[in-house]
Amino acid sequence: MSFGTIYTHELNPRTVAILAVANEQGLKLDLIYADKEKNRENYEQLLQINPLGQVPTFVGADGYVLTECMAIALYITSKSDTTTLLGSTRRDYFNIIKWMSLANSDLLPAAGGIVLPLIGRQVDGHKDLQSCLRSFHKDCRLLEDHLTKNKYLVGGQMTLADLFTVGMLKFPFMLGHKVLFIKYPRLGEWFSRVYETPMVKEVAGNLHFVDAPFPTLQES
Repeated sequence: MSFGTIYTHELNPRTVAILAVANEQGLKLDLIYADKEKNRENYEQLLQINPLGQVPTFVGADGYVLTECMAIALYITSKSDTTTLLGSTRRDYFNIIKWMSLANSDLLPAAGGIVLPLIGRQVDGHKDLQSCLRSFHKDCRLLEDHLTKNKYLVGGQMTLADLFTVGMLKFPFMLGHKVLFIKYPRLGEWFSRVYETPMVKEVAGNLHFVDAPFPTLQES
């Protein structure tokens, strides 16, 4: 029996952790791709549920509707009474939310401003490439420094924070691997370790590196 439905786009970074955790916990989720251009009928259906048309959007088998990727990821993860993905203490839990928030509100928007032009996609006209690069590298440096002292983002084992952040970094590493693995070795090692876990790889697929001209941050 299906636990619910996820409205999403193909290759959506914000959905990776949700699907990985659901699969790991044996929660069957039906996927509906609701891209405005490619799946117009599904998109119109999504608008009836979430007027903002944002993905992912979750609709439970009982009719419960939940929007915003962090809330959905936390909800799905919390359905297991024995999960270790939400940490072992209350401080762990709040630190998990901290890293997820950074990845969702800062890291991914910056990465999108870099990656989308490389694959021929339009970006928000307000996003300047150099500003995106500056923000992205600041976040990567923060992660690099933290992972130099810690094996995972929170505590001594993998948590939802790791799964969620790795999902946001998939495309930057695919396209910018020649730069990122050298500039941020500990971040790269952590990314590879988490990505190669069966629960992530099963939903995200094999990581195919692309030789792309990754933009360079200009010295200010």
